[in-house]
Amino acid sequence: MNNIAPIARTGSNELGPKDLGDYFIVVPPERQLYFDGPSGANVYIEGDLVVLRPGEAIPSEHLERYNAYANRKITYADVSVTVGASWPAGQEIKISDLNPPAIEDWIFDDFAGVSVSGLASAQTYGQINLKLYYDGKPFDLLLTIAGPQGIETLKMPLPPNNTTEKEAFTFKDKPITVVGGHTLTLTAINVSGSALSAATGSNIAIRFMAFYKRIIKA
Repeated sequence: MNNIAPIARTGSNELGPKDLGDYFIVVPPERQLYFDGPSGANVYIEGDLVVLRPGEAIPSEHLERYNAYANRKITYADVSVTVGASWPAGQEIKISDLNPPAIEDWIFDDFAGVSVSGLASAQTYGQINLKLYYDGKPFDLLLTIAGPQGIETLKMPLPPNNTTEKEAFTFKDKPITVVGGHTLTLTAINVSGSALSAATGSNIAIRFMAFYKRIIKA
C-alpha cells in the first residue's frame, strides 16, 4: 500500500494519503474500525469526529453510507509478472486477468501505475507499454502505423516522484467498468525495437497497481 497510499506526500512518492471521497468510512457509536498489518506498520487517518447529543441519531447521510459500505467500497489491484532475463522485441506478456464475480462490477476511475524492475539499463521512453483488453478486445489503436500500441509505462509511474515523473496516471476521465463475469486483461509489450536484457543475476519484472470501486449488486 505504501506505493499508492503513503502516510505522507514526499519527493519519492507524490501521491500522499488516499482520499476516499464519497466512499468514506463511517464508524457509528459502539462500533470499532480495525486495521490489520505486519509488525511496525503505520496507518494515517484523517476525518471528522461527530459528537452526538444524548439520544441524537446518526445523521441520515452517514447512516446511509454505513449501510452501503459492504456493497460499495474502494479497494485496489496489485498484480505482477516475471518476464525473465531477456525480453524479445515485440513480445507481449500477460500481467494478469482481472475477473469480478458475476454479482460485482469493478470500476477503474482512479490512479493506476506500473513499475518495471530488473532491467540491465534504466528504462527510457519508447520501450515498454501497457495494453488493456476487455473480453479480448483491445482498448487501443487497431493499426501500429498510427503509433506504438498501448500506454507508455513511464507515464504511469508507480509511484509518481520528483526524479522521473511527478504526474500520476488516472482513469478518472476515461473510466473502465468491468462488469461481473467479464475480464479485463493487462499485458505489457516491448515496443523498443530490440531485445531488453535483465541485470546480471536478475529477471525483468512488471507490477501493476490501481484503485477501483467494488460494487456488489443486490
